[in-house]
Amino acid sequence: MTGQHKGILFGLIATAFWASFYPLGRVLFGFNAEAVDPLNFTFLRFAFATLFFLPLLFQPTNRRAVQKLLRQHWGQVLLLSAIGIVGEGLLVFWSLKYTTSARASLLANASPIFTVLISYFCGRELLNGRRISGMILGFLGILLAFQGGGGDVFSADTGMLAGDLMALLSGVGWAYYTVFGTEITACCGGMLGTGVLFACGTLLMLPVLILSGSGPSFDLPWRVWLGAFYLGALSNGLANGLWYMALKYVTPGELGSCGYISALLTFALAVFFLDEQCSWQFLVAIGLVLGGVALMLQREKLMSSTTV
Repeated sequence: MTGQHKGILFGLIATAFWASFYPLGRVLFGFNAEAVDPLNFTFLRFAFATLFFLPLLFQPTNRRAVQKLLRQHWGQVLLLSAIGIVGEGLLVFWSLKYTTSARASLLANASPIFTVLISYFCGRELLNGRRISGMILGFLGILLAFQGGGGDVFSADTGMLAGDLMALLSGVGWAYYTVFGTEITACCGGMLGTGVLFACGTLLMLPVLILSGSGPSFDLPWRVWLGAFYLGALSNGLANGLWYMALKYVTPGELGSCGYISALLTFALAVFFLDEQCSWQFLVAIGLVLGGVALMLQREKLMSSTTV
């Protein structure tokens, strides 16, 4: 197996874990709604993700890198943990209580649109005709997704607006994480930086739980524990690890195409296992959003292929 094949394989496995997040989250709310408190479950999910990264965090050389990171960028670490880990992770999971997995996945995966906007207004990137066209297509797709109805085995074709908005806002949180996480990555690498941010996000969830009046709860059905482990250690921890391993063998542009597969795979899983019912408007919205994102990322992919 060549290095490129290894990179694509790692990327596809990570993509499969991420794609399964949405149907599994939907199932947890569908069958264990009373036991799955979004705040408590998100805390447990982050805790399992942190446990996955602990061996990496406690390596002697990495400990020094973490100490340097916290000394030099503690404010950025807190902000990224609050917005890109806690905010994004909580919103995208909570959205699955109200909307279907395919809708949540599509709206959350529209994050590259907001990434470009945030980068532009912060003076980090310029807009060109291709990016503007991609954003217009993407926003048209988002608007059409809100208009197009749907449902699955757990819901009727009503009451999805709150979940749709949560999923879309989670994409904004991920866009912020993408734009401003470069300093963390440059300081100690993507894998180690992700572990630090998940650990910090887990700690930040504690006061949120206490202020909500519920506090951490561990008296949960085994299915909920299994779901928290899978979504935390595998969909968050292992998937991120495989993604960064893939970057050793392939370019970011080549790997970025897996993001399109994630949304389509989620849609296929939702249709097959959850009887997802999609209107023609939503199907067109999928094409517009993914087409807009592809158009916006095309320049970076071309540039990366010419520099190798």
